[in-house]
Amino acid sequence: MDILICSIISLIATLIGLYLLGEKKSSGFIIFSISLIFQLYIFYNQNNYFLIFQMLVLIIFNVVNYKKWRKN
Repeated sequence: MDILICSIISLIATLIGLYLLGEKKSSGFIIFSISLIFQLYIFYNQNNYFLIFQMLVLIIFNVVNYKKWRKN
């Protein structure tokens, strides 16, 4: 997949995810995680390993926060 298309999808998913989180919707965590997966792909193609690690940590944080959100 083209990097530019992945970047655009990631940007749109990030904006939608942040909007949904602001509206207190738990689906914002899922959409935001999808944007992080696209960013992982982009950074993998660029061999930027520190940012790959950072995206993995953010995905883990999203999963943990999603589980906490579901309990409440």
